[in-house]
Amino acid sequence: MSRSFYFLSDVHLGAGDPGLERLKVSRLKKLFAIIKDQPGPLYILGDLFDFWFEYRTVVQSEHFEVLAEMLELRRAGVEITLLAGNHDYWTGSFLEQRLGMNIVKDDLTVELDGKKVLLCHGDGLDPSDRDYRILKAALRNPLNIRLFSLIHPDLAVSFAHWFSKVSRTHLTRDKYADQAPLERQAGRLFALGYQAVVFGHTHQPALKEKDGRVFLNLGDFFGNFTYAVYREGKFRLEKIVD
Repeated sequence: MSRSFYFLSDVHLGAGDPGLERLKVSRLKKLFAIIKDQPGPLYILGDLFDFWFEYRTVVQSEHFEVLAEMLELRRAGVEITLLAGNHDYWTGSFLEQRLGMNIVKDDLTVELDGKKVLLCHGDGLDPSDRDYRILKAALRNPLNIRLFSLIHPDLAVSFAHWFSKVSRTHLTRDKYADQAPLERQAGRLFALGYQAVVFGHTHQPALKEKDGRVFLNLGDFFGNFTYAVYREGKFRLEKIVD
């Protein structure tokens, strides 16, 4: 049987009401069961959490159930790689040392059946989005991160969830729906020798293939509940349902 590779992004754990959060966890468990049944590496392309910030001695209790499920997945021999998103960039050693995950702070190039594939969250793909690039640089500034770490975790998490909610209300669906800038940037990457570009961030699932080149937007896992699998030389966009 051909080896499988799984791709997921934008679960935004902690962002929804209690009912939606239970649904996310339930459907993540179904996805993890699929992966255990047909094992293969899992790549999470950012924003698994709506907010994640590691302190030396504190872990966010709201994510305990999912962290436990991911630990079981690791114990089953599944390799998990988490690429930093714009909501969960601030990872430390916990996910690596306690859960055995691979943490990648930037884009990642992998090879699948000899194909050069770029994996990224996608928040830096649109070169015209200058305002966001400035914000991204500020959020990743080491001094700002250090100052934020001095805030009590309860206050920091509450503020982060509030800021995330406010940000979502100012991002129109039309802006997210316009994938043309992303497709143009993917074209530039194809010219550099990539056969596929896989990303998330915009929450708009899309799988387009032309002349052997693949443009894959993973969508999200809170409304669309989509993920992708690569098997037998092909990418497929799948959906988890009840």
